[in-house]
Amino acid sequence: MRGLAKLAWSEFRLTLRDPMTAFWSLAFPALWFLLMVVVIGMPIPGFDYHGQGFASLVFPASISLVILSTSFIGVPIALTTYREAGVLRRLRVTPVKVTTLVAAYSLSQLAFTVVGVAVVTILAMGFFEVRILGSALAFVGVLFCAMVTFLALGSAIGSVARTTRTANIIIWSAFTPMLMLSELFMPLSLLPRWLQPIAKALPLTPVNTLLRDIVFGVALGDLWRFGVLGAWAVVSLVLTVRFFRWE
Repeated sequence: MRGLAKLAWSEFRLTLRDPMTAFWSLAFPALWFLLMVVVIGMPIPGFDYHGQGFASLVFPASISLVILSTSFIGVPIALTTYREAGVLRRLRVTPVKVTTLVAAYSLSQLAFTVVGVAVVTILAMGFFEVRILGSALAFVGVLFCAMVTFLALGSAIGSVARTTRTANIIIWSAFTPMLMLSELFMPLSLLPRWLQPIAKALPLTPVNTLLRDIVFGVALGDLWRFGVLGAWAVVSLVLTVRFFRWE
């Protein structure tokens, strides 16, 4: 555990020096929130606002973006960059295990995720009077499940991709559909009927839906969404163990 903590802290400090990661993890979701609320600032047809303002709809979507951006850009890019630079090859001769290495990178990005969530929350609650009407404990629980799932997905991408270029292709091939189809700014009801089951199966859709229901104070239904997150997490962990390479 001591070695894990030191490696995670070292990786966190290195990540702080990377402006790209800082932008996608901290600035991008906050800017997206401001763009949606200030520039658009009008109800989107197809969403049930449950008597709440437009900012309350954008808030959980922005939290989802923090989780997506941090996990998909931080972990896989770090793993593939270190593989290409030979860092992983040198770590291989140390007592560090694959599980410890991946866990350390994931923990460093988890810290970034927490900071990104805090930035968006302060912005939403401090300037736009957004309130979480449901259970704060349930909100934190969904956040934890989402972080675990997406960090596992990021680790899987970093394990499957041999190079940073390949990782970028996989990242954006997955990032873009989730950005468009996970109800961040367009309800599933507006999608073609054949596309709706695919959109529901994407890991970001249940995260955004569950967070939005809690913010609006709606009782959590359709608990199968947790099953979707669990399935993605299990598959991702299997892929990480199966395909991880030191060089």
